Amino acid sequence: MKVELSIIIVNYRSWDKLKFCLKSILNQEDINLEVIVVDNFSNDNKITEFKKNFRWIKWIENKANLGFAKACNIGSMFTSSKWLLFLNPDTLLDTNSLSTLINFCNSNDEHKIIGIKQLNSKNKHTNSFGLFLNMFTINGFFRIFSRFFKGHTYRKMNSNLISYPEWISGSFILLRKNDFKKLNGWNENFWMYYEDMDLCKRAQKLNLKISLLNNWKCIHFHGESSRKNKEIAIKTKTEVIKSSHIYISTHFSGLESSIIHFIMILSKLIEFLILSLFSSNKRKIFKLSLLYWSKSVLTGNWIRKN
Repeated sequence: MKVELSIIIVNYRSWDKLKFCLKSILNQEDINLEVIVVDNFSNDNKITEFKKNFRWIKWIENKANLGFAKACNIGSMFTSSKWLLFLNPDTLLDTNSLSTLINFCNSNDEHKIIGIKQLNSKNKHTNSFGLFLNMFTINGFFRIFSRFFKGHTYRKMNSNLISYPEWISGSFILLRKNDFKKLNGWNENFWMYYEDMDLCKRAQKLNLKISLLNNWKCIHFHGESSRKNKEIAIKTKTEVIKSSHIYISTHFSGLESSIIHFIMILSKLIEFLILSLFSSNKRKIFKLSLLYWSKSVLTGNWIRKN
């Protein structure tokens, strides 16, 4: 039977959440799908048990933690459907939701980069979408006004049957394989964070419409994987800062790029100088960020490989 949907999941020590995610996929009927799980070197010996319990999964084991974008690209190489769904392991799908979603998208070709409503464990909106990073969205205060003036308030975007945000979260991104190829996949310069914004920015440049279909929803336990322990929390928070600069370096140039980099650094410096007085985590993130900033400014290269 022809595979109608390929689901790619990148896992890094998210076994408890992954178990429930896979079970929610098992609850999908009236659709022939395949699931590829790319393990980013969890290196904790738990994958053996999962392979026994979930034999219907295509398991790919990376020999190092290659980051989200590269792992997604690796997983996509093993797919056999015209539809690709990149799904986080800490998500739960509604029963029988994928068949109706794919049927709708097959009949409505204008939707190219597709997300759905995401709720947290308390049934609250996680607002899994946003505006592109630029001079006017550089911090939370500016973003409030930008959302208002652009008509992209959270209430409006969540209440429309179909909304058109500038970018959608990589925790659930559905697109056709042909469009994925047009985009040359995920940008592997991003190790973690902002790769979804980058994907949508490149899609916008190719006139591929980004759509949020609010008639469908899933549960997303947002951020739990990145807060497993102090070490992971520090690393992921530092990656947010690094990836924001990589995004700016990728999509802006010249004086505009330099100004945005400077404002971002200045904004974070002020934040760190205040919060580091009260948090050891903030002090460590501050130190790692200073090392990254100094090297990037001196070399003029904001894009680095791990």
